[in-house]
Amino acid sequence: MAEENKKEVKKTEKKLKTKKEPEEIEYILEKTPDENTTKHEFLPVSVMREIDSRVKKYSLNPAEKQKLISISDKTYLKNMVEPGEAVGIIAAQSIGEPGTQLTLRTKHYAGAAEVSVGSGIQRVEEIVDGRSKSKYPTMTIYLLEEFRKTKEAVEKYANMLIDIRIGDIIKVEEDLNKKKIFITVNEKEVKDKSIDRKDLDKKMEKYLKMKPKDKNGVLEFGPSKESLLKSRKNLNKLISTRIQGVRGIDKTLVAEEKGEFLIKTSGTNLKIVLKLPEVDKDRTTTNDIKEISKVLGVEAGRITIVNELHKTFRDNGIMLDVRHVMLLADLMCFEGDVKGIVRTGITRQKSSPLARAAFEETTKHLLDAAFKGEIEQLTGVVENIIVGQPINVGTGNVDLIMRK
Repeated sequence: MAEENKKEVKKTEKKLKTKKEPEEIEYILEKTPDENTTKHEFLPVSVMREIDSRVKKYSLNPAEKQKLISISDKTYLKNMVEPGEAVGIIAAQSIGEPGTQLTLRTKHYAGAAEVSVGSGIQRVEEIVDGRSKSKYPTMTIYLLEEFRKTKEAVEKYANMLIDIRIGDIIKVEEDLNKKKIFITVNEKEVKDKSIDRKDLDKKMEKYLKMKPKDKNGVLEFGPSKESLLKSRKNLNKLISTRIQGVRGIDKTLVAEEKGEFLIKTSGTNLKIVLKLPEVDKDRTTTNDIKEISKVLGVEAGRITIVNELHKTFRDNGIMLDVRHVMLLADLMCFEGDVKGIVRTGITRQKSSPLARAAFEETTKHLLDAAFKGEIEQLTGVVENIIVGQPINVGTGNVDLIMRK
């Protein structure tokens, strides 16, 4: 029997030496310094590449490289999940228990410009529920090197990003009897926000369909040949027209991180901002997970869920194993779109009527299942607990038959 096992091992080694599958798992056959037997190391390609980069960086000799591989292998195997482990329950407990220690603050302010940022338990709920819009949307905009040399240049650019409507920089008075409109332009706002005054004048003439008379800084339009209703519609269009900036960005704040000036915003519009030539597209991001998944894809949305949840816990002094958060993110993004852990999201897609009924709206789910004639297969955890059967995790995942 021992001879047969040795032959099988030799055959396996020969196959592994001749055939490599770098895209899946790389098998390393190395002789350890203190052993004469061949040792099989099972490490992912990404880990091996990282080891190779460290070996080159620190100029490690073959013995040191082997020691590094051995330590990495032991650590990797130690962190692997046991077959049948109830990873979902462990992840839920690991996230839920420290979640009770989170603060109830709804927001905090990132600097004097009052760029509000969500934090605490409200932010966790927002992410886990997969809400379509963030309550406190914010962007972190990085600029290319040639556009962020001085703080003044970055501040000027940040002001140009703010969504400014014409109504924000003018004061309007109407004389309905004479069908005249009087507009006073706030010159200080125009200068501070670097607005093109010629462009503003053109837009006023375009919408009001008249050329103004300048009377001591007050622009007089009229009398109008159109009806009062039409004049009012034209004026409302003018007031709501964007003169500068990006839709959705209300405030900006220039911050400095690691010796680099960047822009924090209140409000978000990732799709438009990424098209701007001055913006560093590789690093610019938003905290709105739904927007990221729509613009950059579901994988980017999944990574954002992991980063945002982990950051929220870390900011509150709670250290959490990132793998639990990754499991939650995988579940939310499994269908190709970000879905929340709510009755209209993940729970609604469960095939088991009892599992759906166990979450919310019990009577409704049971009645719907009865009307449709659904069959309960009893394959999941929740439904087996409800009927009192062993669940198919841990020892319940193994069927043993004893022979007499």
